[in-house]
Amino acid sequence: MISQYQKSGDTYLRRLVTRVTSLGRTARLRRQFGDIERRSLEVPHAYRDQLSELIRRECENVATSPDPSRYGTKTVNGATTTGLDLGLERARSDNVQVRMRGLALWLALVYQETRDAKVAESQELHRSILRLMRELKVFSSRAEGEGS
Repeated sequence: MISQYQKSGDTYLRRLVTRVTSLGRTARLRRQFGDIERRSLEVPHAYRDQLSELIRRECENVATSPDPSRYGTKTVNGATTTGLDLGLERARSDNVQVRMRGLALWLALVYQETRDAKVAESQELHRSILRLMRELKVFSSRAEGEGS
């Protein structure tokens, strides 16, 4: 009898922890998105087409990756850096080329992560990413005409 109640309590606790963890991750990604959005829109207009192309290619690479959550992950001297952290670090670079690569990596990973989200907060973040991509013209008519 106790085990039956324990199982339902364990399930509830597991769902609660999963939900709190998910909300924490989404809040972290939303904070980072504010920085990513600002830095994306600060990219000089002469580089916008190149940035759009980088984002589009990264989205394709992440989508075809065997494990999208591990895409971009680096291990150096035993220390592992996730693709999101690496992208954010690069996005803060003073070098425009490095910054664009970081922006593209971060946006592609979060786009992929939030694409099929069921939680309202993650869906809102996904819409914000789509809006930014639209502003940057990542999926422009030129790219759609090529079959992307």
